[in-house]
Amino acid sequence: MLLNKKVLVCLISSTIFLAGCWDRIDIEERGFIVGTAIDLVNQKTETEYEVMMTNQFVIPSGIGMLMQGSGGQPAFMNVSEKGTSVFRTNRKFSRINSQVPFYQHLKVLVVSEEVLTQPHLFSNIMDFFIRDHALRRSIRLLVAHEGAKEILNSTPENTDVPAMYLDDLMENVDRNTNTIKPIHIGEIQELILNEQSYVLPAVKKEGPLAEYGNVVVMDGKSNQMVGSLNEEETSGLGFINGHTEGGVLEVQVDESSLVVEITKINQKMKITNTQRDNVEVEISILIDGNIAEHYGTESVLDEKYVKKAEASAEKKVKEFTAKTIEKVQKDLQVDVLGIGKKLYQSHYDFWQEVKEDWEQGESYFSSAVIKVNTEVRIDRIGSADRVKMQEE
Repeated sequence: MLLNKKVLVCLISSTIFLAGCWDRIDIEERGFIVGTAIDLVNQKTETEYEVMMTNQFVIPSGIGMLMQGSGGQPAFMNVSEKGTSVFRTNRKFSRINSQVPFYQHLKVLVVSEEVLTQPHLFSNIMDFFIRDHALRRSIRLLVAHEGAKEILNSTPENTDVPAMYLDDLMENVDRNTNTIKPIHIGEIQELILNEQSYVLPAVKKEGPLAEYGNVVVMDGKSNQMVGSLNEEETSGLGFINGHTEGGVLEVQVDESSLVVEITKINQKMKITNTQRDNVEVEISILIDGNIAEHYGTESVLDEKYVKKAEASAEKKVKEFTAKTIEKVQKDLQVDVLGIGKKLYQSHYDFWQEVKEDWEQGESYFSSAVIKVNTEVRIDRIGSADRVKMQEE
């Protein structure tokens, strides 16, 4: 009798494991989304907006045909829906698509500038992407200068899916000084929670292609776009706070032109004075580079010429950083340089005194004295001139 009871308990317990996944969805029923775009349609009331959400679904059969070289069927499909909330709009996709939207493979989120210009709208939209357990924090974000939906229609000849093309495009940050590192929604969440001003990478449509570069500037309090930086100002920002990993500098040395390839950038920020009306900051920038291209009769083997080249490159970096500081201090009046963060880390008590008036009120950031020291070291000068010298 006791044995029978034990057997009965085991049989009942085993039914738990035999039940299977009650909420299982077959892979054929999933609609794999790799890119999402958010555009502003209109403002209904002071706090209510209608937005358009565009999802880029991958068509597996289309990719398979392209890999086999047969072509014909597209590899993606863009579907748009409108609504007053992203959550509700997302649910609408199930009404027009036979497949359940699946965001586990979402690579890129593109948001239009119009969304960013509305107070707190961007942070409210981001709340959906941060809260949803199906969405990863590693999703990269881009700002579209015009329509975000149009960016998901970028179709270069060598790429089948625009969202994957955009994701790859952001990998080339070490090739240009006017591009910044990709930013993920996980990083944006921290910036929003800390009410810290920040920059977002921008993209614009150029025919069938998308051009990645420059940045838009966001106010940390309102999470609202307050302006943008041009190429030179974006380069200066990268030199100051490390958003840039590499790139090139074109300089003039006497009568010749020179291109310096940047291989390494080191920045160091130091607060040298902590007085409310006289905050002083010293930023040191050390750049290592190689001579990538040279037009002129001077020999790059000449040590004096190399010193002149380094001095010209240092002057160029100072020009870029000066333009950036002037723009964010006087025009935009938001600290995207990271000075407030440095005060918090190194001078916490002083930061507690000035943080409420750092960007607002007295705006101590705008009156801070920022000094930039630059040093450029050219390590490799190339072999072309050595060969010519040996032949002579």
